[in-house]
Amino acid sequence: MSTEHVAPRPPAGGPHTGELAVENGWPQLRSERQWGAFTVFSTSIATAIATWCFIIGGFVSYYLTAVPGTMAIIAGSLIGMFFIVLALLPVCTKYGIDSVTSSRPQFGVRGSLLSVLIIFGTTLGWNLILFIFMGRATTSILRGFGITVPGWTTGAAGVLGILVVLAVLRGGPHKLRDLGPPIAALTLVFGVIVMVLLVHRIGISALLSAPAVAPSPDSHTNWASGLEVLIASNLSWWAYTGGIVRNSPSSRTSLWSIVVGLGLGVGAGSLAGFYAGLVIPGSGGDPTQFLVRVGGPAIGILLLLFIIIADLGTAMVGVYAAAIALRQVPGKLSTWSWQSSVILASLPAVVLVGFFPDVVFHHFSTFLSFLGVCFGPICGIQIVDFFLLRKQRLDVAALYDFSHTGAYRFWGGVNPVGFLAFAAGVATYLYLLDPVTYQSRVPFPYLTASLPAVVVSGLAYWAGAVLVLKPLGTGGYQARPIQTNPMEQ
Repeated sequence: MSTEHVAPRPPAGGPHTGELAVENGWPQLRSERQWGAFTVFSTSIATAIATWCFIIGGFVSYYLTAVPGTMAIIAGSLIGMFFIVLALLPVCTKYGIDSVTSSRPQFGVRGSLLSVLIIFGTTLGWNLILFIFMGRATTSILRGFGITVPGWTTGAAGVLGILVVLAVLRGGPHKLRDLGPPIAALTLVFGVIVMVLLVHRIGISALLSAPAVAPSPDSHTNWASGLEVLIASNLSWWAYTGGIVRNSPSSRTSLWSIVVGLGLGVGAGSLAGFYAGLVIPGSGGDPTQFLVRVGGPAIGILLLLFIIIADLGTAMVGVYAAAIALRQVPGKLSTWSWQSSVILASLPAVVLVGFFPDVVFHHFSTFLSFLGVCFGPICGIQIVDFFLLRKQRLDVAALYDFSHTGAYRFWGGVNPVGFLAFAAGVATYLYLLDPVTYQSRVPFPYLTASLPAVVVSGLAYWAGAVLVLKPLGTGGYQARPIQTNPMEQ
C-alpha cells in the first residue's frame, strides 16, 4: 500500500467509533448518526440567528424600504439556501461526510485543500464578527450601569468569549447536540423581543415611511443589491451545513430543518437589523448601538446578555466546522488531538479580536461579498458533478485514498478542471460586482452576482469533464462495477 494512502476508518462497532468519525471527518454509518430533525433544526437555529443577522439586515437598509426590503430578505435567504441544499444535503447525508470531503471528487483529494482554506477563512470571519459583538455588547452593558470602560474592553471581552467556546468544545463535538436546543430557544426569544421592541417604540407607520439610507438611483440595482446580500450570506452555509447534516441519517430528516433553521433563520433574524437600520440612522442595524437607547437600560441590558448567549452558540458551530476542516489536511494536522485542533482553529481569532477589533468590524461588507465570490462557484460545480455527471454516486473509499491509483487523484491529487471552473465563476462574480466598492455592471441589476457565478462555474465544469476528464479516463467517471456501499446500508 502506498504511504500516501490515508489510514482507513476503524471497523464499525469498535469502541467510540462514532465519536472518532465525528471528530476526524470519517464517513459515518447511518446507525451512528444520532441527530433527528429536531436536533438538526435546533442546531441550525442556534447557528443562524446571531448578531451577524442584524448587520446583514442593516446593509439591506441602505438600498430598500420596509416592504420591498422584507421581501428581498426572505427571497434572498431562500435562493441562497436552495443552492446549498442541492450541493450538500444529498451527498453529505447519503455518505455521512462533511463539506470538505464532499468537494474531493471535484477538486481532487489534495485540491480540496482549497475548501479547507475557504471554510477556515469563512468560519474565522464569522466568528470574528461574533466575538467582537460579544465585546461590544459587554461594553454596552457596563456603560448601561454607568461604568466607564477603557478602549481595550471590547477586545478583551471578545477574547474571553473565545476562551469560553474553547472550554465547552474541549469536551467533544457532542456538546453541540447537548447545547443546541437551549441556545436555540433563547435565541428565538431574543429575536422576538427585539422585533416587538422596535415596532412598539418606533411604530409601524414610522417604519413603513422610513426611506432607504443610501439607495442607488436605479431601482433594479437596489433590488439586486438587497437580494445579493442575503444570497451571498446564505451561500456561506456551505462551510457549516456539511458538518451539521452528516450527523443526520437522511436528507428527508434534515431538509426542512436546514431550510427553515439556516435559511429562514437568517432571513427572520436579519429583519430586526433591517428595520433598525431604517428607523435609527447611523446604527447600521448593530444592536449593541441601539438596544439600550430604544429599550431603556433594564431591557437593553437583558437583551445584550441574550446577544452574548446567542453568539456563543453560533461561534461553537463555527469553531467546530473549522476544526473538522483542518483535520482533513493530509499530514500531521490530521493526527492532532481534537483539543489541539480546536485551539488551532481559534488562535487567529484571539489575535484579531484582541488587538484589531475595530479594523475587522469595519471591513465586514467586503467579507460578505467574499462569501458569494467563493461559495457560489463551488455550489455550481458540485451540483453539476453530483447530479449530472456522477448520477448521485461516489466512491467512498476513494474520498480518503491519496495513492496514485485513487479515483479522485486526477493529476498529483489536483483536478485542474475544477479549479478552472471555480476561477470562471469567481471572475464572473467580480465582473458583475466589485466586493470592495460594491460598484456593479449590467446584468447585475437583473441577475445579481451570485446566480450567474453559480451557472457559469457549473457549465464550465460540465464542459471540462465531458471534453477532458471523461476522454482521459480520470476522476472516477469511467464505468466501474457497482459495489455495496456501507454508508448506504
